[in-house]
Amino acid sequence: MLEIQFSQGPLTEEHQTQLTVGFESHSQAQEAPSYAKESLNWTVVNEQGDLIAALTANLLWDWLYIDELWVDESCRGMGMGKQLMAKAEEHAKKNEISGLWLWTQSWQAPNFYKSLGFEEFTRFDNFPVGHSRIGLRKSL
Repeated sequence: MLEIQFSQGPLTEEHQTQLTVGFESHSQAQEAPSYAKESLNWTVVNEQGDLIAALTANLLWDWLYIDELWVDESCRGMGMGKQLMAKAEEHAKKNEISGLWLWTQSWQAPNFYKSLGFEEFTRFDNFPVGHSRIGLRKSL
């Protein structure tokens, strides 16, 4: 009988490769679109070369996933987050991407994203307890 093994941390490189090959093989058999994820980012640095704002994203299957949007405390309220989101949306439109989507937490910025035209498509309440994880999207 096969035994299920438990471990913490990432898989070994060999196991990760086998897992990836297995997923790709199954997807090809199902005639699914290829899993070709592209990482994108927009950054703002100050005169000293320090990062003061960034937006990281992944392009996969014709949707741009906003992974991280961060603006240094000293620069908040200056419209930098809005400008970074506008750059990501501009890129998406230029490349005829279907839309943008993201996760945020209830204590972060759901109203900020809604003010940019994003709509809530899912909510995971009590994650963590007393808060919600919120999925937002914007079709283009």
